[in-house]
Amino acid sequence: MVAKNAEEPGKAGMCGYCSLSLDNAMKKNLIFERKVGYSGRSLIITIPGDLARHMGIKKGAKAKLVPVGKKQFLVEIC
Repeated sequence: MVAKNAEEPGKAGMCGYCSLSLDNAMKKNLIFERKVGYSGRSLIITIPGDLARHMGIKKGAKAKLVPVGKKQFLVEIC
């Protein structure tokens, strides 16, 4: 499903930064699976270097986590 507005939380399928569709992301191997780990008393999910470079995410960047369902959340880099 392609979102009508890539900026709208809860809609998936289109990158608002580069207009990369979910189908094209899969073709370019930009879909990653990670295990959830621990750091202290918090759960962590790592961001692969290729994805960080693609999205321009740098160390120290802030992120907002928005729940959109029982098994999904949206991550917005501030």
